Amino acid sequence: MATKKISALTELTTPAGTEELIVNAGGTSKKIQIDNLPSSLDDNSVTLAKMASGTDGNLITYDASGDPAYVTTGTSGQILTSGGAGVAPTFQTAAGGGKVLQVVQGTTTTQVSTSATTWIDSGLTASITPSSTSSKILVFFTTMLAVGSGADIHGGIRLMRGASIIQDYGTYTWGNYDAGENPFKYGSFSTNYLDSPSTVSATTYKYQGRNYSYGTFYMQIASRPASIVLIEIGA
Repeated sequence: MATKKISALTELTTPAGTEELIVNAGGTSKKIQIDNLPSSLDDNSVTLAKMASGTDGNLITYDASGDPAYVTTGTSGQILTSGGAGVAPTFQTAAGGGKVLQVVQGTTTTQVSTSATTWIDSGLTASITPSSTSSKILVFFTTMLAVGSGADIHGGIRLMRGASIIQDYGTYTWGNYDAGENPFKYGSFSTNYLDSPSTVSATTYKYQGRNYSYGTFYMQIASRPASIVLIEIGA
């Protein structure tokens, strides 16, 4: 039978099997007979210091057999994703699509008018720099339009991306009306458009207007506020 002589406060480690230990504490020796080593640990008896070293960022899990395992460390920005029962979770890149990445707004209260039949800028504009070529830009704009009094006055507006026409809203029309009415016919115009600019360069959106007949076409009539909102949507 093997014997070990140890001093007080010394950590005891014993091989499997029956052993006889002599413990010397404070000058007093005591023989300890160990017939069976414990088969389990007490609850809450293992500290972090007693656990095996691992890799920074790894997480402890259990495999399909119920044995301890670890989840491999992911990269910055990834999220922990469940693979369902029997499959260890993994770190993965977050699913894309539907994310609002940025919002830009432009406003103006400057009245702009034209009697010409050529397109002119309304003064309402905003610029956005997409973060990806796959992003979409959702455009909202609203303004107050008007035409001078008369029969069948026509005006038109269109949405522009830079120098490109992306949506033509046709004519903005009022028909005949009796003399003595308000010398202007007002109307609020609001719309939205989902654009795919396919660029990561600064991109400017604006709307333009023109007169289609005699009289005058007004945008932001009487300095009524107008706004354009650009929302980048991740692919």
